[in-house]
Amino acid sequence: MIDEETSTRLSTLIPKKRLAFGLLVFERMLPDLIAFSKETSFDASCYLQAKGAAWRAVQNGFIDEDLRQACTQNIPDTEKFSHALTSYALNAALAMDELLEYTRDNQTDHLTYVLSLARDSVDLYLTSLEQSIISSAEEDKRNDDDPLMERERRQEEDDIEFLSSLPDRLDDEMLSIIKGRGSASAPLLPLSH
Repeated sequence: MIDEETSTRLSTLIPKKRLAFGLLVFERMLPDLIAFSKETSFDASCYLQAKGAAWRAVQNGFIDEDLRQACTQNIPDTEKFSHALTSYALNAALAMDELLEYTRDNQTDHLTYVLSLARDSVDLYLTSLEQSIISSAEEDKRNDDDPLMERERRQEEDDIEFLSSLPDRLDDEMLSIIKGRGSASAPLLPLSH
């Protein structure tokens, strides 16, 4: 669940910085989608194209409708794939779908959903480490307090703070700095899972 403070801080950013924030979160989720693609032969190319288009949209605000449709129609089907990374790949694909929708209407709800998907992936991972297959309030609390979940929340807060500190005019240099931050961020989940 996304706390009200994070949602409020996110809504204070200008729309292009909010899109950049969502892309920073997606960059952390992307390694699982890529690993899933390599291990299952799932074609993730539209998501990689969409990532590039979304970074360009931070400046020009435009995403090709055909690309948006291709990604929406290509979301991994959990009934078709039984791979261990399916849920993580699905969450990453859904996150990009939400980012593409955000470029259409600038509604912050799309970004809070991206955050929910990222945190859901962390929660799924932590739950997979447990011996019990039954979810409980105690397990949910343990997952919420886990260092991996705390790291993700802290990264989200740091990303908002970082974007807030930048000038509102996001020229090529600023965009390069933001993208560099995304590339340098640790993946959402340990790659060995």
